Amino acid sequence: MWTDETYLFFTPILVITLFTLGASLYISYCKLNVIGICAGVLLPLVILFGMFVAIGTIPDKNYRLVAPVLVENGWGDVLHGALFAFGSVIELFLLYLLQHQVTKSIQFKHLVFLILFLSILTTGPLLGTIATFGVEEAAKIRYPAFFQWRIVGIGNYFNHLDFLSIYQWLSGAFIRLAIILYLITQAFNITNKKKRLFIQAFICFIYLLFMLAPISDEAFLKFLSNYYYLGSSIFGVVITCTIALLIKLSKNRMSIHAKK
Repeated sequence: MWTDETYLFFTPILVITLFTLGASLYISYCKLNVIGICAGVLLPLVILFGMFVAIGTIPDKNYRLVAPVLVENGWGDVLHGALFAFGSVIELFLLYLLQHQVTKSIQFKHLVFLILFLSILTTGPLLGTIATFGVEEAAKIRYPAFFQWRIVGIGNYFNHLDFLSIYQWLSGAFIRLAIILYLITQAFNITNKKKRLFIQAFICFIYLLFMLAPISDEAFLKFLSNYYYLGSSIFGVVITCTIALLIKLSKNRMSIHAKK
């Protein structure tokens, strides 16, 4: 939807979806290290471009627009807004599903660093949008990060650098889809290559049907705001607590058998 409404107005959604799903299916069919290598190649440029847009829009920013904080509405709206960010960060529980395939164990300090890094990625564009457009105007913008890219330029001759944001967003969607396709087959312990390919292709077909469904961008936004982020928060907390409980019980059982 974002691609169709911003820079590829006359390209059918079917074409966009097929290219994105096809690329994700291609690397998800391989081993996990292939996805890791792709992410390792894409991520540095994503970070570099993020720093570039943050620095490039400094002349257009007025951070006085961010203040005052917590004067009008208090902590109620802060917690309500934090729920949406938490609904995205809670996907960190997917690391538990990858733990057994990682050569080095994921330690607590790694999670703390990752959460801190994701928090910066969340608050940076948010504060930058408010400082650039103001609170009221920022609340009306559907794609605030993209609009920040629209005002970035290098001198008098290099403008319209918003194509770099396309790389950022599609890189994230590409890796996310690949991870999801890979984890679904791993969760059901499907090792046969033909079965893996069939199931992953079937999931991509379901994605394709949803993309071609007559759902407006406004309806999709309401679904995210009213159901998805709240539901993903609850689901992530429940899954994480359940896994932690199972780990605790399994350790107790191991210690009992070890004593015997």
